[in-house]
Amino acid sequence: MYFARKVSVNRHSSVSGFLCNWSHTDYPACCEDSMNRRILTVASGAVQQLRGIKKHPFPVTFENVVFPPNGQMKLPSMPTEPFYDAEKGEYKYKTTKRMIEARGVEEIHTDLIHKQYGLAAISGGFISSADFKFLEDRINKNLIDKQFAIWRVDPPWLPRTKKAQGTRLGGGKGSIQKYVTPVRANRIILEVGGHITEVEARAFLMYLCERFSFPAEFVSEEILQERRQEEARIRANNTNKFDWDKVIKYNMQNCTSVDGMRGDDELISIPFRHIVYCVAGLPLSALFICIFLSITLHIDDSTRTHCGVDNWLPSVSAAVASFSPERYIWRVFIGLHGAPRLILALAFRNLLLSSPIRSPSTGIWFAILCQLACFLNLAENIFLLLLTSISSVEDHESHKICFIGFAICAISYMFLTTWLYNFSNRRQLSHMGEKSYQYKLLYCCSSVVSIIFACYFYYRHNTYCEPGVYTLFALSEYTVIISNILFHSTAYFDFEGRKFTLSAGGSVVGDYQTLLPMHDDKRII
Repeated sequence: MYFARKVSVNRHSSVSGFLCNWSHTDYPACCEDSMNRRILTVASGAVQQLRGIKKHPFPVTFENVVFPPNGQMKLPSMPTEPFYDAEKGEYKYKTTKRMIEARGVEEIHTDLIHKQYGLAAISGGFISSADFKFLEDRINKNLIDKQFAIWRVDPPWLPRTKKAQGTRLGGGKGSIQKYVTPVRANRIILEVGGHITEVEARAFLMYLCERFSFPAEFVSEEILQERRQEEARIRANNTNKFDWDKVIKYNMQNCTSVDGMRGDDELISIPFRHIVYCVAGLPLSALFICIFLSITLHIDDSTRTHCGVDNWLPSVSAAVASFSPERYIWRVFIGLHGAPRLILALAFRNLLLSSPIRSPSTGIWFAILCQLACFLNLAENIFLLLLTSISSVEDHESHKICFIGFAICAISYMFLTTWLYNFSNRRQLSHMGEKSYQYKLLYCCSSVVSIIFACYFYYRHNTYCEPGVYTLFALSEYTVIISNILFHSTAYFDFEGRKFTLSAGGSVVGDYQTLLPMHDDKRII
């Protein structure tokens, strides 16, 4: 607020001109240099005095101050240890350091209740009873009339143990030395208010920040308000599609596994490894059970061929689809694994499409190849069902066509999927990705070699009817089936630590690996 008017003076034009105009009427000799210099000196001194007046701020008022309702103005003493009621069965206990109590960001106690000043934690840490005593003494000493301070943290409750000096290692934890209070980042530790200005609050709060073993800072309501506005501005102008809501929703990098988050609208949540167990375990168990029962109950009929030579192992078709109860066991197990196989095919397609480090220049052809790989996986499953229902004894030609279709789809899917997995850079995300890629490549080669041997032994058996060759053909078939099952079981590494969730809205999503697209919609066919 200015208490004086501005005066502008030109030392040789305005003042001297005024004097000359005034002198023409009364004083004929007023324009002499001596008089002009004298009057100019007086005027200049007046102007200098006016320019010395400064701008003063309005006085601070405290009409909006809210005092504590209990009327306590000083900081109360914090107990050095919690109170345990023996009648209720409470007793002192020892525990681990529980560093997780100070990890993360505080979500609740981040605002000033009295809207004035306080201390806040910059990062997590622990406050000891000695720290509470030091803060209490210093702050209560500096508070004057109509000024108050309150605690915003709990008394010490987490025990800290320490062994006596010279004690050997071992023998369990030491005795309880002290108790501490854990605080997270952005937590308000204490508040001061009343008839106090920011300068006064800073004077005795700033140096108290050095007392803590973790970084702390002085905050005011204006500072917190500016931070909220800046965060809102950044959130409104953010062009990055991977915000925290999307990261948590799709569990990118398995970020929600530590917290164990689960939505309120989720009905069923199944770990993805259980789906992998169904996809790989059911057909593998059915294969071994059927082979064992076929050898035990129908060894002569299951190994008989048109050549009439000796054989010792049944083929896959004879073991799983020619006799009872083998055919029913195989059909039940394969039918049960059909639905998880469908889920796994769709989930793996979206896993490839949602690779975070995939090159953006891949274009639409990468999505087309992912769709093709998913189609080959479904076709492989259909041919497997046909092989289950049509045995070589009932319809040899149809069975042979289904086996050829199954082999072509399986080999094509395995090689295409392995290449897409490498091209999407999924193998570079973690050591699990690299392990999955190596196993995929191994089982692909094993399947190709097994199919080549199976075709060779089948041709040789039909051409020369040599004893034992059909057994080698059966072993090659077993290797083809087992390699295919093990290839699909590599999804255990791809979806490690993730879950499949059924929500109340009727949509099937993966709580830690979703079936919905986790990528830009422009890339989806």
